[in-house]
Amino acid sequence: MEQKVDYQWSKGYWKDNPDLDQIRCDTLTTHTATGCVFVNSAPTYVFNAKKHPQAAAHAWLIQTMLPNHAGSESYGKPLYYMGNSDQNTTNRGRICPKRWAAASGDASALDDANDALNCDEFAFASSYNSGGMKKSEGGLNEAVPTGSTTGDPDGSACVQSFAKKHETKIHLYNIDNGKVPTFNEVCGRSSISGNQNQQSMGGNFNNFMKQMRIIDKDAYWLNTRMTGNCAATDAFGKPVNPVICTMTAK
Repeated sequence: MEQKVDYQWSKGYWKDNPDLDQIRCDTLTTHTATGCVFVNSAPTYVFNAKKHPQAAAHAWLIQTMLPNHAGSESYGKPLYYMGNSDQNTTNRGRICPKRWAAASGDASALDDANDALNCDEFAFASSYNSGGMKKSEGGLNEAVPTGSTTGDPDGSACVQSFAKKHETKIHLYNIDNGKVPTFNEVCGRSSISGNQNQQSMGGNFNNFMKQMRIIDKDAYWLNTRMTGNCAATDAFGKPVNPVICTMTAK
């Protein structure tokens, strides 16, 4: 006898549903064929940090330094995929409004003449972890600026940075708008190379979604393939604000 049940969050997100089905099979049209997954074993999406260091560095910074540690397996804080395309657009628009990247970034970060500055948001707009998603919409980390009169999420409440070339290397710098990050924020946005931002996800992430049969509310981890550390003093022991982080792509 066929039994149909309402879908439950994977990785036991809802404390009232401790006994989740371990195997889920589906015939969703977005996948190439019928298949099954162990729903409580979250897969890992891996960045190519050497090829896309700007995107990987930004994700590492936000994942490592903010208290929600979105997508970090070591902290047990998965990303939850959000499959509504309209909500995705809304989330991104709140964190990354049009022309923000061009107005906030530096052209030295571009790969070539065909590249353009792009707003990189983390956590991703296509996740329930997105700072652009209201709690009333199901969001887990709405980024509402202090003193907001509308209660709407806004990218100005995130850690804000931009990529810029210094000598031979690209660095991420805090956007100097009079606001120093507290690292108690729930999200990040950075003006970086559009090539690197889009290629770090794009087709690779779509293939990951298909292979791992990710559907709405499924958990997954993000491995940025970056290692690093952050210090509140420079090499001479002088206090710095904000902190200085050194990262290495693996």
